[in-house]
Amino acid sequence: MGKFNFSSFQTSTLENGIRIGTVLRGVILAYIVTLIIFLVFAVLITYTNFPESAIPTVVVVTTVLSIIIAGTRVARKARSKGWLNGAIAGLTYMIILYFISCLALTGFVFDKYVLYMLILGIFTGAFGGVIGINLKGGSYKAKK
Repeated sequence: MGKFNFSSFQTSTLENGIRIGTVLRGVILAYIVTLIIFLVFAVLITYTNFPESAIPTVVVVTTVLSIIIAGTRVARKARSKGWLNGAIAGLTYMIILYFISCLALTGFVFDKYVLYMLILGIFTGAFGGVIGINLKGGSYKAKK
């Protein structure tokens, strides 16, 4: 068995300029950030008097922060439409999270909380995409 090669995804570009490999790498980065933050909070909850009632808030804040990072990363690599690239990264993050939580916790249930989180992922990713496309640098240099 050989290694999985992401280079075929790098060249896969949808007709609206979205690069599949870039989106996947952004989402993987977001999950790495999520895991690191969760590990830090797990240590805080275990060894301090950090209230367990704050866990849902920590989960939502961590999710939002991770999706902003993914959207920013994806949009910085995009040529245009940073908001769309970021929104797709946010949606991808949330769909993966939904499937993981369904397999690990409750089964496949679609309720208003799932819909809320999907919408949050899309808009947060789009926000990160706007940030990322504007951080590219050099895109809007004035001509002499």
